[in-house]
Amino acid sequence: MNAEGPPEFLLEAFADPNTVRDVVRGILHAIFFTRFFQSVIPITRDFLGIDIAYVNDSAIETLIDQRATSLARQLDAERSSGGGGRGQITVQFFEKKRRKAAWMGGVPNEDEVCWESWTIKITVAEPKTESDRAKVRKATVSTLRNTIFKISTYVNQYMNHIPPITETNINPFPYRIHIGNPPSQHRRSLSSQQKAAAAAAAAVAGVGARVDVKTGGWAKKMGIY
Repeated sequence: MNAEGPPEFLLEAFADPNTVRDVVRGILHAIFFTRFFQSVIPITRDFLGIDIAYVNDSAIETLIDQRATSLARQLDAERSSGGGGRGQITVQFFEKKRRKAAWMGGVPNEDEVCWESWTIKITVAEPKTESDRAKVRKATVSTLRNTIFKISTYVNQYMNHIPPITETNINPFPYRIHIGNPPSQHRRSLSSQQKAAAAAAAAVAGVGARVDVKTGGWAKKMGIY
């Protein structure tokens, strides 16, 4: 772990094939709302019965819709070919840093340096019966609500790494959304102390503990199947 690299926040999501796109869109909108430092009027939108704040910006909305749709199609294609129902999408925020000119009188260039990364790991269940579908829907809504709360917890606890904001009339930080693993970057995950603090805050608010997909799977952990 590179202590000097940007922090990476890990989130988990759960959905069925019909709700993957909405779940991913809701989480991405929640992240961007907390990281869009331009002056905006708070607006909420319903995602599976949950009111989630979002940025009313056409460029951001179009990008989120495109990436969420692409991930849903990718997961659908993998399941159709016998693959697993797990995927990943990552949001990165960048700071523009000016480089010195390479020669006397040259024009200085700008580098985009990542200062924060959010990785969403999503698991897709395929319920076979009406009873299972109802359980999956309930688990989907519950985990989406918990994930939105975790985003709020993280952004309120960890602020010292945010670069200086020099203007609010435009969004100061470029961003990118990657499906799968993003290009190699130096990132640092939360320390054990930070994870413990976040978990404690989640527990106080009644948020369930993190479910480990590798040890029994979401469906078994949640009592769906």
